[in-house]
Amino acid sequence: MSDGMNRRRFLTVLGATGGGAALLGACGVGEEQAQKLIPYLTQPEDQVPGIATWYATTCRECPSGCGVRAKVREGRVIKLEGNPDAQVGRGHLCARGQAALEGVYNPDRVTDPLARNAQGQFEKISWTDALARFGANLKGANGHLAILTGQESGSFGDLVDELAKSLGGRHVVYEPFAFEALREGNRLAFGTTAVPSYDFARASYILSFGADFLDTWLSPVDHQTAFARAHGFAAGNPAMAKLVFVGPRMSLTGMNADEWLAPVPGTEGRLALAVASVIVRDRLASAQPDVGRLSGLLGRHTPDAVAAVCGIDAKTIERVARELAAGDGLVVAGGMAAHYPNGAEIVAAVNVLNYVTGAVGKTVQFGPNQNVEAGTFGQMAELVADMAGGRISVLVVTGTNPGHSLGGAFWQAWAKVGTKVVISPYLDETASAADLVLPELHPLEQWNDSRPRAGVWALQQPVMQPVYATARAAGDVLLAAAGKPGSFKDYLQTSWHAVHGRLGHGTSFDDFWNDALAKGGVASAASVEKVRLAAGVERILAGPPDAPALDGGAHDPVLIAFPSPTLYDGRGANKPWLQELPDPVSKIMWHSWVEVHPDTATSWGVTDGDLVVLQSPFGAVSAPVWMTPAIRPGVLAVPTGQGHTAFGRYAKDRSFNAFDLLGGAANGYAGRTFTVRVSVKTTGDHRFLATNVGDPRELGGGEEIVRSLTYAKAKALKPGDRPFRAREYPVYADSAEAGWAVAQRTEAARGNYAGHQPRWAMAIDLARCTGCSACVTACYAENNLPTVGEDLVLRRRQISWMRIERYWREDDHGLQAVVTPMLCQQCEQAPCEPVCPVFAAYHTPDGLNGQVYNRCVGTRYCANNCAYKVRYFNWFNFAERGGEWEAWPAPLDWQLNPDVTVREKGVMEKCTFCVQRIRGAQNQARLEDRTVQDGEITPACAQSCPSEAIVFGDLHDPASRVAQVSADPRGYHVFEELNTRPGITYLARVVHAEEA
Repeated sequence: MSDGMNRRRFLTVLGATGGGAALLGACGVGEEQAQKLIPYLTQPEDQVPGIATWYATTCRECPSGCGVRAKVREGRVIKLEGNPDAQVGRGHLCARGQAALEGVYNPDRVTDPLARNAQGQFEKISWTDALARFGANLKGANGHLAILTGQESGSFGDLVDELAKSLGGRHVVYEPFAFEALREGNRLAFGTTAVPSYDFARASYILSFGADFLDTWLSPVDHQTAFARAHGFAAGNPAMAKLVFVGPRMSLTGMNADEWLAPVPGTEGRLALAVASVIVRDRLASAQPDVGRLSGLLGRHTPDAVAAVCGIDAKTIERVARELAAGDGLVVAGGMAAHYPNGAEIVAAVNVLNYVTGAVGKTVQFGPNQNVEAGTFGQMAELVADMAGGRISVLVVTGTNPGHSLGGAFWQAWAKVGTKVVISPYLDETASAADLVLPELHPLEQWNDSRPRAGVWALQQPVMQPVYATARAAGDVLLAAAGKPGSFKDYLQTSWHAVHGRLGHGTSFDDFWNDALAKGGVASAASVEKVRLAAGVERILAGPPDAPALDGGAHDPVLIAFPSPTLYDGRGANKPWLQELPDPVSKIMWHSWVEVHPDTATSWGVTDGDLVVLQSPFGAVSAPVWMTPAIRPGVLAVPTGQGHTAFGRYAKDRSFNAFDLLGGAANGYAGRTFTVRVSVKTTGDHRFLATNVGDPRELGGGEEIVRSLTYAKAKALKPGDRPFRAREYPVYADSAEAGWAVAQRTEAARGNYAGHQPRWAMAIDLARCTGCSACVTACYAENNLPTVGEDLVLRRRQISWMRIERYWREDDHGLQAVVTPMLCQQCEQAPCEPVCPVFAAYHTPDGLNGQVYNRCVGTRYCANNCAYKVRYFNWFNFAERGGEWEAWPAPLDWQLNPDVTVREKGVMEKCTFCVQRIRGAQNQARLEDRTVQDGEITPACAQSCPSEAIVFGDLHDPASRVAQVSADPRGYHVFEELNTRPGITYLARVVHAEEA
């Protein structure tokens, strides 16, 4: 045996055995090479090796503040799931929330305090030195101090307010998407800047003006759950809400709409008033107070007059008005409709429409308000002006990255500030240009709290020891630098004494605090407040609240920058899970694009992947074209989130920054305008789009994969109907099949189910699935799936056990998008199994298509024989340390689930229905001498799904929920004519097509 790698590997493995230490010493292996196994000296009370411990905390990946539960194994968090006790999220979690794991274990985190030396380079310094410098800067600011943070609705925001005030400075809150138009529109209509709660579950008709409430608007996880309850179709309860989406671009919410209306950008407010005018004119809704004084002004906005301006015909406007007024309607405005210069007026017009229909106080409730009272873009613009004027001597930044989203004017002002201090876990654009960088703990490692909505106090606690002991909480850093006593945890608990006084109900503070920690926070009911139309609301109706200048053409288009569903404003760009998660609309990953209507692209002479230069008055970018029918001709759209110049290996130098095209001045409602007119220049260059749309079937309608029913046909179905069933056996076998079914029912009636071998199965309701892709990220997190990077995605080497397929359909009712989760179908007669020459693919007794990784030799016969294309081959060793395709560079490997093996190069892999969860529940039931209960096993995809579209259980148990859902008349199997007998039953999508 040589002294190379083989010998060392052999000795390392041997060192873990009883006599390993003696052998290592005898062989002369140096102490620096020995890897020691150190057991607990003192066993933690709440941790048992091999058993997970769960901690409740709060997600901070976006301003929504969903409650999460962190799964901790041997001191490290390995999975995040929704907290069912939380008031926000209610047991579900989106893809961005689950990817927080890759933030805490990010290999590019700042590990030590950094100071810029005389040569302009960073050098490591001690915390003692860093705090001394920081403290001296604060004391020497002489009132010319600004502390810039993201939205902080809890105790940390209160602390920053107090410190800034005591030091004579100011606290500025900056969020790139801060809902200024929503707040100002509410003030114009109702005299309050509060943002109400929207009861989607109660609505029977939903009309969205640009608000992508299923993805990036306010609280999307809660909205998805509520929307699925309203828009989902349930047998026996056939009521189903209708969704109409109004906007020049089809977002994720637009994809789930029954009808898409694409008006001229900026005319959405006029369209809302036209709908309101029809309702008031024809008295379609019960009269509301103060509506009488609006009837004359609303009369100016007739459907005929508005149709000529917005591009939506008058008959459609009349129909939408009658449908909206027929039941409990809900109208929301935001997103694209709030990105225009007249966004506040559009929101105010929509508020008038809600008031006219009587929705205010019912589906629109003031009182249980959303806490989005962040700063305005106008305040940020004032700070930049003060920086440029030399009026800020010390600037402290934490929890936000204006260097990425503000552009040139910010950097010119940045240079005029005397001292810049950034407290951050990462070297993003802002931190990279600072004078002093202080490493911050990740939210999963520190204390904090938030108030995401009225009556909700959410707690955030450290769920593990810090990955880097040299990092500190931002609250502790500020307190120490300002010379204040105590820790931020002390400050947090002091502020919670007031909460205890309100909600403690006689319990001691310690008991109240511990109970709140266990549940993730506390909540109390917020009463609904009545609102009336503001005194000056007539101004909104008197003048047209639209921006005709935004009606562009192919040679003079208007461009809309929208928040990325995966990366949001860019804060998720350093997480490979999110980079490799396909955008739900375009299915593109790892880079940005510009959405162009095919007619517009034809006039330019470009096609998918062709590079064009987009030039605005504020900057220029080069972007690849993605042609899509889901955008109005003459309108372009680009996602934010990419184009970082720093922020780690996964984000840096990737694609373009959409913020470079936007101006830095605040508009009339102190917000930022995300629409701009651009010129377009073709370059002749081309780049391939990294996408998972590799199957040619996905380019068509996918009729055999995603079945659809109209609402009328779905209501007419009766138990036992099977409109999509294919014949699985000859006619002469009908009597035998009927007899077998009777025997099964008899056995079940006798109670003989117990002890039968289960058949694990899944039902997916496409009437509820929104295509949000939360299940995809959950599968990555649970099953140790590697991200392969853009280069390998282009070569079709992606390993994603679950994908969301998206198909376009166009008929007389307009363009529609349909989606379906596609994963291993766990076929009873699986075509993958008999072709394996080494029997690596086999059938388990409980109905799973098993895979023996150690036996697989990678012939890929099984993949070739799979009709669903859901088996994946490991082309490279993604776990190789320092390898070209290493997927988990340290400490990113700490996120790996110890219950699931990490697969090697050259084997096939696929979805296993999270078999580790199945076996764990079965083993626990065996220990307790009982059978596994229905609902006890939940795969990661079903657990995360905000729309609760996935049901899992034992198909052989007739009382199980999966058996009952699978028996729904809408149920079908994909490619049922192949007679593979899949374990996954899809329920057909239901649309209100006949009303469109």
